[in-house]
Amino acid sequence: MPGSDLSGVLDLYSEAAPAHFFESLENDFDLPARRRIFSLTLVVWLMISQRLDPKATLSSSVQQVVQHRPRKLLSDHKRIRERTVSCHTGAYSDARQAMPLAVAEKVADRVLDHLMQSQREALPGWGRRVFILDGSSLEMPHTTKLVKAYPPHPKSHWPVLLMLVAQELTTALAERPCWGPMYGPEAVSEQALTEQLLERLPDHSVLMGDINFGVFSVAFAATQRGHDVLLRLQPNRAGVVGRGLSLQSGLDQQVCWRPSAYERKQHPDLPADACVRGRLIAQQVKTSNGSSVMLYLFTTLQLTVEQLVELYGQRWNVETDLRSLKRTVDLQILHCRSADMIAKELVLAIVGYNLVRAVMNAAAKEYKLDPRRLSFSRSQDVVNAALPGLDAATKPVEYQARLRRMLQLVASCKLPNRTARRSPPRKVWAHGCKFARHRVASPNKS
Repeated sequence: MPGSDLSGVLDLYSEAAPAHFFESLENDFDLPARRRIFSLTLVVWLMISQRLDPKATLSSSVQQVVQHRPRKLLSDHKRIRERTVSCHTGAYSDARQAMPLAVAEKVADRVLDHLMQSQREALPGWGRRVFILDGSSLEMPHTTKLVKAYPPHPKSHWPVLLMLVAQELTTALAERPCWGPMYGPEAVSEQALTEQLLERLPDHSVLMGDINFGVFSVAFAATQRGHDVLLRLQPNRAGVVGRGLSLQSGLDQQVCWRPSAYERKQHPDLPADACVRGRLIAQQVKTSNGSSVMLYLFTTLQLTVEQLVELYGQRWNVETDLRSLKRTVDLQILHCRSADMIAKELVLAIVGYNLVRAVMNAAAKEYKLDPRRLSFSRSQDVVNAALPGLDAATKPVEYQARLRRMLQLVASCKLPNRTARRSPPRKVWAHGCKFARHRVASPNKS
């Protein structure tokens, strides 16, 4: 609504990607300009909302249009005016497939740029943007095309891809992901995907990663692009980087990290004088359950050791963020049956996740809360439930009242205070198997 001082997910989407933006995309990609029921802006929104809807089907998306929602995105098509839109999914399915992947990527980048305009400080008085790296595997339907693009594990049936996401530390907003096959001759690693993702980060960002990313290739690629790094190292790698330094708690030493012979073999394009200058830090810290652990960190930042440990301590947030992405936005199993549609589904799922995160950040700011204290799952439920009512509001005053009510409900979705880990160990009941296991035949057997 014009003059609104607060925004819901549909408002944020419309603000970030207005009509003229989609018109320019249609011109750039030479898309049909004729008026359609499922216009480009509507198709993108329906694909985003599919990831936020627990049912997540083509039919549930088409029913929104049949019910004349969302009004602000509907075109002036005759069938829409006369409310005679068919409930069949063929037209929407065709529009999804006809949309180029590059359009979804442009929308994702545009929405993220719009949402990233507001940020919080990762440390008091320190305004750098910190991005946390983490990866995860996703399963897909067993189709000929997907098996070829993303081979299954040798002992499994389902195609699997490896996805890498970089999420901003304070807002949890996610960059457009990178992915590739997890198995097979063209399998990719999290480290190789990191080098692709670095191109998308804002200038002079800080890259933070756990032991999986504490390797020379990641540090070198990041610093070559003007970013700083804060990486956790394995003890043996810390010893190699320190070149004989005593790795006792309290160590804070300037070092020059050079690639090993193995890393040069894996990355033959590294310059002969490749080196990353930074600090090697060893610090004994206490975990949430009271035990002690030695942290080995490599960084190019000039913060104090206490600030660096505090900053790295916030890395755990990405674990719950990925859980929200996979389980709540329903990414643990993808549903499309072609590699092209899988890519569009992945990209626009991240957009939907970011829009909900932005609403959570707005609610936290409005009610002076830490956005990390809010439950993503419950906030998503509030956002989904509020969408029809917001669309039905006919007056700006009514719309703002419903919007404020939605933010109030999101702000109430606070997670419980947990000062320590749960005392009972994790245990799972065994499941009885009524059927014989289906085994994959060995390729050596006829």
